[in-house]
Amino acid sequence: LEEGEKTRSFASGMGAISAILIHLAKKHPEIAFPKVLYGGTRAFIEQYLIPSGCLIHWFDPREEGWDEELSRRLSPDTGAIFAETPSNPVMTVIDLEKLSSAAKKVGAPLVVDNTFATPILQKPLVLGADIVVHSATKYLGGHGDLLGGTVTGKASLIDRLSFEEGSYLGATLSPFNAWLLLRGMKTLPLRMDAHCRGAMMVAEFLSGHPGVKSVHYPGLSKDPGHKIASSQMKGFGGMLSFSLGDDQRARRVASGLELFKIAVSLGDPESLIEHPASLSHRQMTAEERMTLGIDPGFLRVSVGLEDPEDLVMDLKRALER
Repeated sequence: LEEGEKTRSFASGMGAISAILIHLAKKHPEIAFPKVLYGGTRAFIEQYLIPSGCLIHWFDPREEGWDEELSRRLSPDTGAIFAETPSNPVMTVIDLEKLSSAAKKVGAPLVVDNTFATPILQKPLVLGADIVVHSATKYLGGHGDLLGGTVTGKASLIDRLSFEEGSYLGATLSPFNAWLLLRGMKTLPLRMDAHCRGAMMVAEFLSGHPGVKSVHYPGLSKDPGHKIASSQMKGFGGMLSFSLGDDQRARRVASGLELFKIAVSLGDPESLIEHPASLSHRQMTAEERMTLGIDPGFLRVSVGLEDPEDLVMDLKRALER
């Protein structure tokens, strides 16, 4: 699906991410990361990589000229550039060709977390990345009933990763979860088409609602990442986020929904909603979250496979209570 030479499976998405980052940092303990990043990956950076002596270069892809600034900070000692696009949870879209260019200038591999887009909508290896990781727990599995992760790249790299971190860290995918994952991937194209259609309808509704402060979805023409997403993605995905500005109101709306389950996972047949400030990004300070664009009233949504009109009506009722 990713058009890579070989894939190694792991017991979870973080099992895959931690294994490849440890592998790359062994020889060159210097890695660049975007500030907009999944909370679990950020926690691994702060709790493991930095205490282990790895030098971290943070960059902000939302700023003008970010790629030039990043290039100035990189060196031949850089072990990798890591990114996710669209990002979790603020849906920032990163130009992969610019990232690839910056990585190639210093001979560093570009690692892309493609969990949100899936290979159905975006192929990072074709766009210049060297390695792709997935939390297979999410869209690849697609049914909310398994844990898994994958790393895809050149066969020589995956062979070394499998022999070293793949063996020594113990995050091996179980046979049953492997079977569930193979089952889920059979319907991935059909599911992603439905997720995309549903997310677009929900995003359009939210963007027109007077009680919604902001909506983040690359499929909206006014979204900052729309142009880049249109050029490197075949669809805009099933994830979106929006802000109500107020913490208590956001919690009331999330709790008042009937069709959306409160959960930090994503990519399930059921629609899911979460409040990052109290769930996925709770380990960060309020100031750190605000810097990333996660205000107290911020909510992240994984649009499922239900009838989009039913989801819109559910949101409408919750917002107007």
